Amino acid sequence: MTKFLNKFLKEESGAAIVEYGLALLVVASIAVGAFSFLGDQTDAHVTGACEALGDVNCTTVTQP
Repeated sequence: MTKFLNKFLKEESGAAIVEYGLALLVVASIAVGAFSFLGDQTDAHVTGACEALGDVNCTTVTQP
């Protein structure tokens, strides 16, 4: 029984899965923040360009 417990305590494959999960969570969080920021910036630029052209039909698309 002690051999089994020692082998179980030395096993590190589960730790690798947790590390990959945490890394994926960090990358996903950064991606969501970047896409949100870039979406706002793009919307502002498109609206500015539309207004600069003097188009009275500039509409903003709202997300549901």
